[in-house]
Amino acid sequence: MAGVGLRAGGSVSGFMLRSMASTFYNSQSSAIARQALQRAAMPASVGLVRNYSQPREQHFVVSEFGLLSDFVPRPWSKRPFLLSKAGLVETKNHMVERVREVFSLLSVKYYLSGWKSAEFAAQAEELYGAMNEAFAQGDLKALDSICMTTMYASLKTDIKRRKNNFEWRKVSTVTPPRTVHIRLGRLTSDVSVAQVVVRIDQQQAAIPLSRRSGSVSGAAKAALEKPVHVVEYVVFQRVVSDKNSPWSIYGKMKVPEWDLPSDIKSD
Repeated sequence: MAGVGLRAGGSVSGFMLRSMASTFYNSQSSAIARQALQRAAMPASVGLVRNYSQPREQHFVVSEFGLLSDFVPRPWSKRPFLLSKAGLVETKNHMVERVREVFSLLSVKYYLSGWKSAEFAAQAEELYGAMNEAFAQGDLKALDSICMTTMYASLKTDIKRRKNNFEWRKVSTVTPPRTVHIRLGRLTSDVSVAQVVVRIDQQQAAIPLSRRSGSVSGAAKAALEKPVHVVEYVVFQRVVSDKNSPWSIYGKMKVPEWDLPSDIKSD
């Protein structure tokens, strides 16, 4: 069975074919695309707060800065004919975005010495899994330390609306996680924010728990352990100019139709 993700709210019936953490950002994908440039120009809320994992360290955190870019580079094989009008426009846009990509990558490496996109993608997949596990268990404290403000608020609402918690499992990684794009935003001369979009491609399972005992029923376990194919674009954000700032999950981007595996398209 295929799907774009596991459901974020309500019960865990119906194999939860929507993303468990995508309610807000998937439903708002069109709005994000229209407002990306406007948001990037808006002033962000910056405050001095304490890090959960390092109570003695302080770091700046941006509550919401907006999606810096919704650009997804399309492979040459899936682009319009180069000499067509659409092909020329896409090639020009790709060149402009490529310059921004290189600038952002070099800037991130400047702030975070030794940073590599491939290594980060693997770490990002682990953070994504931790978010799904916390959401499944209804662990608000963990979600608050992993997610940005709006993402956390959306998941918190979904947890309150559903009837039961459940067990989330990553059955396997279908294709290794990879970086889709990197963007850098400058709030002030001293504060810079990076956003990295990582493509996650997994087989996942959601197993409902008994409301009274919190245990997994045999019938439900047998029915729901059949994995669901999930592909998601997850946006990670960090104040890179602050060495004590952690990476957090900002939200998700809509996966382009051309990047969906055939088993998900046909579902």
